[in-house]
Amino acid sequence: MKNYELKPFTGDSTFNYKKNLNPQQIKVIEEADGPCLVLAGAGSGKTRILIYRLAYLLNQGVYPENILLVTFTNKAALEMIHRSEALMNSTLSKLWAGTFHHIGNLILRKEAPLIDYTSNFTIADTADACDLIDDSVQELGIFNKDKLFPKKNIIYNIRSLADNTQKDAEEIIDEFYPYVGEYTPYIKKVLTHYAKKKKEANVMDFDDLLINWLKLLNIDQVCQRYSQLFRYVMIDEYQDTNKLQFKILQKLSSYYKNILAVGDDAQSIYSFRGADIKNLLDFPRVFKNAKIFKLETNYRSTPQVLSLANEVIARNINQFPKKLQAVKESGEAPMAIKAKDVYQQAKFVGQRVIALHNEGIPLKEMAVLFRSRFQALELEVELLKRNIPYVVRGGVRFFEQAHIKDVLSYLKALINPKDELAFKRALSLHKGIGRGFAHKIWGEMTKENKSLSEIEKTLPKRTKEGFNHFASIMETLKQSTTPQKAITEILKFYKDHCYLSFERPEDRILDLEELSKMAARQSSIKSFVTDLDAFESFKGQSFTSTTDIEDLLILSTIHQAKGLEWETVFIIGFSDYDFPHPKALNSKESMEEERRLFYVASTRAKSLLHIVYPEQKQTFKNGLVITRASQFLHELPKETYEEYDLVENR
Repeated sequence: MKNYELKPFTGDSTFNYKKNLNPQQIKVIEEADGPCLVLAGAGSGKTRILIYRLAYLLNQGVYPENILLVTFTNKAALEMIHRSEALMNSTLSKLWAGTFHHIGNLILRKEAPLIDYTSNFTIADTADACDLIDDSVQELGIFNKDKLFPKKNIIYNIRSLADNTQKDAEEIIDEFYPYVGEYTPYIKKVLTHYAKKKKEANVMDFDDLLINWLKLLNIDQVCQRYSQLFRYVMIDEYQDTNKLQFKILQKLSSYYKNILAVGDDAQSIYSFRGADIKNLLDFPRVFKNAKIFKLETNYRSTPQVLSLANEVIARNINQFPKKLQAVKESGEAPMAIKAKDVYQQAKFVGQRVIALHNEGIPLKEMAVLFRSRFQALELEVELLKRNIPYVVRGGVRFFEQAHIKDVLSYLKALINPKDELAFKRALSLHKGIGRGFAHKIWGEMTKENKSLSEIEKTLPKRTKEGFNHFASIMETLKQSTTPQKAITEILKFYKDHCYLSFERPEDRILDLEELSKMAARQSSIKSFVTDLDAFESFKGQSFTSTTDIEDLLILSTIHQAKGLEWETVFIIGFSDYDFPHPKALNSKESMEEERRLFYVASTRAKSLLHIVYPEQKQTFKNGLVITRASQFLHELPKETYEEYDLVENR
């Protein structure tokens, strides 16, 4: 048997790229010298562009070590490398490819002494970095202040967002974390101490890999060396870059000016993570004599889906206009479906999923998308009742989320005083009581048979305050006549916990308010908790004996769905004041991003698109209210979709 090995590529006159590309793509492959912006519409083959452009450069005699390919995941970089190697039948081991953090790490290993680090610095992952922040809080004595203090992950995220947007921490708190504004001076002290500890320990966290990389590039001779090394710079998902990454790219492409940025302004939806759409919109202004290419041939969706999507995004002002053209044959028109309420909406989706599955569409080729996580609660319950197997992309099932389990732990401990897990979980949420102390208190109650009042007398002052608060809440819950009233009581305290403990606390609170509305349908706390436990017993069952164990319906927020595609897509909860998000209503920029979210959701569908909205809903503050479809639906021409009302068969 013969053995084969890959050898470095030296040029191949038989390399024929034109037969696999359309005219728009070929133009990019052949003409993308100098600063170039490729506006790659949804489903237009942007990955193929980067692969073939890379192969084209290699075929022209450019050495792999003189090319930098930056992606947002290492998986994407490996896929592009492997496909390029297969295309060229050669190894690309010397190619610089990977995420910003990966490339930054490689360069810092060579140049770290220039910024007073040694080359054997260690990298602290997010968990270790948060622990180091926690150490800083305690060493500064802030932990002992009378008031509660933001959790370590909140402080870490404030610092991370400040670095990536190139803003001061105070600015980030004002803009994204106003609810911790009173702690700003202390947070800044913690971050200063945290930076000092890292430097002393020769440690960098993930954000330092970029911050320190930019520091290196601000040294003229270093910038010159690497900008001359990288003759061609290519960047994927350019619309998702932040200000820090943008500055790095500017430095790296400063000598040859050969930067190829591939992205889509219509799919820029991550401003809350620091992504800055201005990096893309301002590209022609920042990079002089830039060429702009548009990829508008869509290989994913039917003409009907694209017709709606084109109209969705056409309403945005700040954009590079594009019009997606379909390759696929004609299909069904998108459907706008009015349901009576969220429960009928859930029943319709469950029923429709089963019907489509019976017609031959695998569950894994169907996705239910939503603007906010809380909108999926009733649907999850319906899917469990129908034994429809599903997976929540990028997260956990509704009742498995930490904040939901926290609130339910009070109710479980109330109806079952022997529930050790629930009791300890609820108790440890209070000031001065961690999991260890909660375990000790539980032991005294059960093994030593002490009453709560007896235990309270032996506790230190800080722990006593939290313990008394817990005991007070449990006593109040005993007087609650309904599960909804009980949850309302818990939320009076737990909202503050959300703000100091979680990212995007408003979304967590919306989840809990949705749980409260669900509880309103039950007459007692016991029946409510019992029903929830019954739902969990459905977990893992299939609704048919022949269902593939990996054939699961996909549930996802729209943010988590970007870059994916399914045969059938349901967009649920498409009502005013849910989509667009209420916070976006007073900002033109935010409203345009919300519209881009709708565009992203729509363009995930290959063939069937269902847009579902309830005409009435139960609100936490105002009770039952009448709603209408999102204003984004009313913006669309009537010919882009068909309207349906749900009618229950009696």
